[in-house]
Amino acid sequence: MLPPKKEPSTENERTLTALRLDLDAAKNRVRAAKTADEMKELEQFVDEAQKKFDEQYELCREVLEDRDQQNAAMVVHLEDLCKVQVDYFKEAHELAVEMEKKVLGRPTKGKDVRSRKVSSSDEE
Repeated sequence: MLPPKKEPSTENERTLTALRLDLDAAKNRVRAAKTADEMKELEQFVDEAQKKFDEQYELCREVLEDRDQQNAAMVVHLEDLCKVQVDYFKEAHELAVEMEKKVLGRPTKGKDVRSRKVSSSDEE
């Protein structure tokens, strides 16, 4: 069995959250700006933060889409496994029933031997 892989999306999601917080903080600084020059300067930080956030968002989206595709493939394999197992156990059951008929239909007196074993174990 393979060791569990570290989830890349968890780290990406944390980074995305941090970048979203940075973007919100930058927007709040723009709103709090007192002069037009200060606002213009801070808007550059907002644009930069928005660009970083958008890049990370796309990365997270790609990772999640990839995971969805992998999950879909796993479901297909699981369906195939279930079908094969059902067929296998169905055939095994049929063979066991056939073997039981042959064993019980033998001309020997297996039932007598079985009853003797039970009675001898009772004596002990």
